[in-house]
Amino acid sequence: MERIGLSFAEFVELELTPRAGADPAFFEAAELERQEMFPMKLLVVNTHLRSRGYDCHPLMLQTFIKNKAVRPVKPDSWSQADVDAAAEYLEDAHILVPYAAMCRTLGCTYADYLRSLRAAADRESVKYGRRIPEDSQYFAMLCHPSRENTPARVEFILADDIRERLERGEEV
Repeated sequence: MERIGLSFAEFVELELTPRAGADPAFFEAAELERQEMFPMKLLVVNTHLRSRGYDCHPLMLQTFIKNKAVRPVKPDSWSQADVDAAAEYLEDAHILVPYAAMCRTLGCTYADYLRSLRAAADRESVKYGRRIPEDSQYFAMLCHPSRENTPARVEFILADDIRERLERGEEV
């Protein structure tokens, strides 16, 4: 099976890159943020890896350094290669946050899950003329399991109670 957690490129796509049609200033700011991400401090590495779907903690990252699984120049100065090496280690060990672990069980990737959730939030935001958060609590999730050469597919539909509130004009 392919990688479950987000690669760095997928992280940039899903977490940093503004939506299509956003003001160019947002794209410039996202590119500047990407360029200035590294080197990362240990606590930032922890947060970053968790957002990519890996269930790590600062003590675990310190253990990676101690055991030479990752070799940053300084313990609190991680390059992108160092962060990606830690991600690979966590991926190989299946140390995933709960939603990424769910994706592994369903046969999809965490990126597939997040893209589907984003698409559903965008679709419903347009439909109801107000922003619907990219939050799985607003949706029911459908999983189409993998079949032979077809990968699993995740789909989200607005939860009935949320749809009813939106139709009544209430905030969600």
